[in-house]
Amino acid sequence: MNKVTQMCAYALFAALTVVSKEILAFLPNVELVSFLLMMYGLYFSISGTLTISVLFCFIQMILYGIGIWTPMYFIVWPLFALLAHVLKKQLNTYQRCAIFSGMFGLIFGFLFSIPYFMISIHTGWIYFIKGIPFDLVHGVANYLIMVVLFDSISPVFKRISNRLYA
Repeated sequence: MNKVTQMCAYALFAALTVVSKEILAFLPNVELVSFLLMMYGLYFSISGTLTISVLFCFIQMILYGIGIWTPMYFIVWPLFALLAHVLKKQLNTYQRCAIFSGMFGLIFGFLFSIPYFMISIHTGWIYFIKGIPFDLVHGVANYLIMVVLFDSISPVFKRISNRLYA
């Protein structure tokens, strides 16, 4: 496919990621963003994966404004998708993907506490400790979502990838 078609596809996948997040927004830290970004990382090119993840972040800024969390969004989400891409040979089973996604959910809150540590160590620890219950939910939810969806959705992304890069 040509570059214009690929860019349109990336924009649609970024929109899908935002919509999936908004649909589950009523459940704290239960989201499909991790699952989708991991699928993009496993099946799309590095440039496609990063384009989708950065577009997702920009759309989040449009929806929610800019805050202390903004820089971490632009670091953590693209990094997660990039790691999935780099580790795709090791992430070759749903169990490995589920563990990787679950671990990401567990450390997500710590990564987002980094700007608060820059304010003060005390503020950083308070922010991090306060978020531990949400990180536990995030980790378990990411793990379960991957277990439930990976085998049925993975072949779809493989077909899309084959057509997108043909």
